[in-house]
Amino acid sequence: VSLDLQPVFDIDVYDRLLRTAVMFGIVPKRFGTPLEANQDLGVYLCIARGTAQAPASPMVKWFNTNYHVVQPEFEQDPLLVADPRLPDFTGDNKKLALIGPWTLLCYAIDKTGQGKEKLFGKLAEQYVTFINSLPDIVVQLEEPSFLTDGIPKNYGDFTGELKRDIHLHVYFGPVNEFAEGLFALPVEAIGLDFVDGASNLELLAQFPEDKVLIAGVINGRNVWPASIRTKRTLEVILEKIPEERLYISPSCSLMHVPLTAEGEEGDFSFAVEKLQELEAIRNGTISYTEIQAEEVALPGERYGRSRKSFWISDIPYPTTTIGSFPQTPELRKTRRAWKEGKTSDAEYEQFVKGYIRDCVERQEKLGLDVLVHGEPERADMVQFFAEHFEGFAAIRGAVQSYGTRHVRPPVITGPIRRPAAITAKWIQYAQSLTAKPVKGILTGPVTMVQWSYPREDISREAQFYEVATALAEEVDDLVRAGIRHIQIDEPALREALPLDRSRRAHYLKHAVNAFRLVYARVPDEIVVHSHMCFSDFPDIMSAIREMGVDVLSIEDSKAKGKTAASIREGGFPGSIGLGVFDVHSPRIPTVEEMIVIPSSLNMDPRRIWINPDCGLKTRTKEEAYTQLYRMVEAVKILRERQPLTPR
Repeated sequence: VSLDLQPVFDIDVYDRLLRTAVMFGIVPKRFGTPLEANQDLGVYLCIARGTAQAPASPMVKWFNTNYHVVQPEFEQDPLLVADPRLPDFTGDNKKLALIGPWTLLCYAIDKTGQGKEKLFGKLAEQYVTFINSLPDIVVQLEEPSFLTDGIPKNYGDFTGELKRDIHLHVYFGPVNEFAEGLFALPVEAIGLDFVDGASNLELLAQFPEDKVLIAGVINGRNVWPASIRTKRTLEVILEKIPEERLYISPSCSLMHVPLTAEGEEGDFSFAVEKLQELEAIRNGTISYTEIQAEEVALPGERYGRSRKSFWISDIPYPTTTIGSFPQTPELRKTRRAWKEGKTSDAEYEQFVKGYIRDCVERQEKLGLDVLVHGEPERADMVQFFAEHFEGFAAIRGAVQSYGTRHVRPPVITGPIRRPAAITAKWIQYAQSLTAKPVKGILTGPVTMVQWSYPREDISREAQFYEVATALAEEVDDLVRAGIRHIQIDEPALREALPLDRSRRAHYLKHAVNAFRLVYARVPDEIVVHSHMCFSDFPDIMSAIREMGVDVLSIEDSKAKGKTAASIREGGFPGSIGLGVFDVHSPRIPTVEEMIVIPSSLNMDPRRIWINPDCGLKTRTKEEAYTQLYRMVEAVKILRERQPLTPR
């Protein structure tokens, strides 16, 4: 594919935001010096993964995507390292793609106490030094944080000092609220997202005549070919912007789709195909696909069960896990062989039951209170259910989730239905092995849609309800099987929140209602759990209260209890499951570290559950069971220290 401008420096061996932070000397002292982190890959990776002595830097979602970034930690003033790792700039069509200083700062943790405004000035100085030292190339500055945090007042002073052509990109939403300030910035070109920010079309009459528009018209976050919608968008743009002042591009980075659709069974457009579409649009040879948009009426009634009170444990600091246990090489090999027809159904079932039996026995030996079956039949929490629902298609291509971990999001291709029971067989078997309760665990409707590639002919909210209806049938089966604890995971609830604030209320109303539909028919004695991770809860606190769950398990190991405290202060009426250790790091915290978070909460200990912050499937058995052993030991100490208080 022949591109007029080819971005470089837009991928990294682990995390692009982390690489940018390290380049500007933003390295926690516990891992070494900025120069060491820049030159030594081992030191660099320790920032993301942690060591036995040094906890990893926190990991959070990249805006409203399913990609995770490592949060930079400002412990000192930024300083450009002496010899940053840079790409090859050979060729006259290269542009350096660089996360902008404001977005880097908005994702960072300020431990200096200086505040954003002062730190931005210092960071901007280092960006100026770096950019002005580059060869004479175009620099693409990416500032999606304008959408969430606005434009800092001295941003124009910063761009005015740059001696290179600057292409300033704002993606993932419309720029309506700050368009005037954005268009006034002294830059060569401005990139806008016309997919997630369709209302940007209304701003074209204001677009300055002295700037180039980079129009993001190819959807960088979905896998469908360019449709007649793309054609209409381009027609509107060309009415306002002459071709000599126009580039066309994807709406955002193509890291959110797999590399190529070659070999896939569906008519999909991945990264390579999207670049080919751009070339075809430029050459006038594009063939747009038809799309029959359908208005699906959304439910007006509010779902939910009759019980109004929230279940409370009879014991202080009840313990559980989030669901998955280590996915050993033997397990993955056996599951793959079964899918390929090399292992019989009977052999596979015997193996899975053996894994479940071992998992239950180990949990009982540890002394956990509510058990799980370990999810050996699931390679991925979304992919597994998608394989059993009608209306989903699997793909071979993978996309980066974080670091070296990749996922294969399914594609929603039609109406979603559940042809047969999915999980009850395995959960019921686990329950038959123990007198302790075993949780049935499902992936919630919002997460199923958000972590898939959704249809473009009906609304995202309509797809929430289709998945919820199918999951409600699965809940019915679990209840009939005698399961009394049911967990509906919704880690994507906050992630899917539109950056466009005008769309948030509509999204949250139907996201919560679809979630409530999943458990609306359960009897009063059923305990409803949910799990969320990587979430910034204040923005969705009212939605969390409305979800109606008895127990909400959260990631809190890196936030040191602050997340739980904010949820409690936000009026959440149920119990909170504290994630007291980080499952994404091989580091095993001490018992004393695990005691700190629950000890800091002023709550009835029966309402404080203790658990890992996420599933354990990426850990080794030794790591997982050592972490759980220490967690249970911490709970023993907590129960001795804090007697029960009145409910």
